[in-house]
Amino acid sequence: MSDVAWNADDHARRRGRVEIFNATRPDGLDGWTMDLAQYELVRDHIIDTLTDAGPDGMLLKDLVALTQARFGQHPAFPRGRLRNYATYTKVDLEARDLVERISGSNPQRIRLRT
Repeated sequence: MSDVAWNADDHARRRGRVEIFNATRPDGLDGWTMDLAQYELVRDHIIDTLTDAGPDGMLLKDLVALTQARFGQHPAFPRGRLRNYATYTKVDLEARDLVERISGSNPQRIRLRT
């Protein structure tokens, strides 16, 4: 990840936000931020869920469904729809080298990076 991305993330966190990273974008920035508390809830959920899934990981669609089930009624997500939160946080965690796509999987499977 570029210094530009890390500096933008530091600035966003000082405002209670997190910069969403994307390894396929210039400087690694997706161009938007997420509320820090929402990000941390989803990030921790993804990491915990993938830890339990083991080396074979899990389907992205199952991770999204589990995230929806866990936080659909959570006060931090008043609109109740979690698909984008889960997907973009997953992309961010890939760019931060914490999560990886399992090569050749279709539909997409992900796991923790070892």
